[in-house]
Amino acid sequence: MNSRQLVLRVITAFDKRPGNLERMMEHALYGLHIDHRDRRLVFEMVYGIVRRLATLDYMIDRYVTDEKNRRDHLLRRLLRIGLYQLLYLDRIPDHASVNETVLLAKADYRGKGLAGTVNAVLRNVIKNKKQVEFPDPQKDLTERLAVEFSHPRWLIERWLSVYGLARTRKLLVFNNEKPSIYLRRTIRSMSRQQFEADVRMLCDSPCGYRDLYYRLKKALLPENIQLIRLGYCNVQAPSSGWVVAMLDVAKGDHIIDLCSAPGGKTVLMAELAGDPGTICSCEVNFTRLRKVVEAAESMHLRTVFPIVADGNFPPFDGIFDKVLLDAPCSATGVLHRHPEARWIRTVKDLERLVKVQETLLDSSVKLVGEGGVIVYATCSVEPEENERQIERFLVRHPEFILDQCPGAVPEQFIDDNGYLKITPFDHGMDGMFAARLRYVGSTSTDTR
Repeated sequence: MNSRQLVLRVITAFDKRPGNLERMMEHALYGLHIDHRDRRLVFEMVYGIVRRLATLDYMIDRYVTDEKNRRDHLLRRLLRIGLYQLLYLDRIPDHASVNETVLLAKADYRGKGLAGTVNAVLRNVIKNKKQVEFPDPQKDLTERLAVEFSHPRWLIERWLSVYGLARTRKLLVFNNEKPSIYLRRTIRSMSRQQFEADVRMLCDSPCGYRDLYYRLKKALLPENIQLIRLGYCNVQAPSSGWVVAMLDVAKGDHIIDLCSAPGGKTVLMAELAGDPGTICSCEVNFTRLRKVVEAAESMHLRTVFPIVADGNFPPFDGIFDKVLLDAPCSATGVLHRHPEARWIRTVKDLERLVKVQETLLDSSVKLVGEGGVIVYATCSVEPEENERQIERFLVRHPEFILDQCPGAVPEQFIDDNGYLKITPFDHGMDGMFAARLRYVGSTSTDTR
């Protein structure tokens, strides 16, 4: 099975049952031994096609006029694969994109009769691809943005009403960029000097919290990086590090991470707390918790204690110094990393998630004693999941106050209300929100 056949397999699976692309890729590649360059191409094409789905389908509908062909699911998938190469993969010559897609059609017994149509449509696109006409923004601005930037209308309408056109456009552009991959170096197992010597040809200069983050300059898959296999670093975006910075972890801290998978924040907290400290890592799903265990084991950390537990009913009471609630959310701040989410999420999902977050927040209050800290975080840019969630929490729990952000957090990431607020449109980074809440003591309305 060649790379484009793998792409067709994953795109077909996604069409039939939209879901987590990472898991679909793992399933499709399981047990296959393919060249690392082909593997990179499969990842780039699958994620790119899902990211540009609305734009590709708009193009197909312009060039395929026969209604029967428009309704042919296999033809549409083949054309998505061919069009993506023509429009977005400059390194592949046009003639090669056409030929490979025609061969892909012929390799599928269902697609042999479609090869001629595929060839004709793609060659027609080559002739006219510099003259693509998107919907007129004067007639329907939302439709224009939805087609040009490949997002669902409901999201665009929300963002236009909250952030305005300029910021919405920046967010849409960011969401369609290929995400940068960052290595987060270990604090304990290797000196900074040695690590930087080892990655000097691979990475840019350090950035982020405590200068722990290094952007990869080359297109490498993480599993091919020896430093990761040896436990000297892991993959984590700098925005996540600033959430950990909000906890201001001290040596010996006892911390509970209520929604801990995949474990990047857990292992960073464990390194900062040191051997006297403990990190209780909770997940309701054992498979997801296993990812946290693997992350801790890969970095040789022995102070992470994994527990299968529902964050709504944590099996502890008032014994932790700090709580990290990295809550389930709409993930609208990281759609560039999870392009499938834009097509899966709905307004009802957002409403449901707000209720889930509220319940988790209320459950977390009993986990800290006086002076204890809860850091609530999301990777969303939706106010209902962020500022408004915290405002409602403080009304329900006057025994908590909104605490100042620690000094390690740069002012550029702190908004006027004292929240950590990193956005793609203001900072060009993964969207991240966090609030630091401190328990100041019982009140007459203490609901704990």
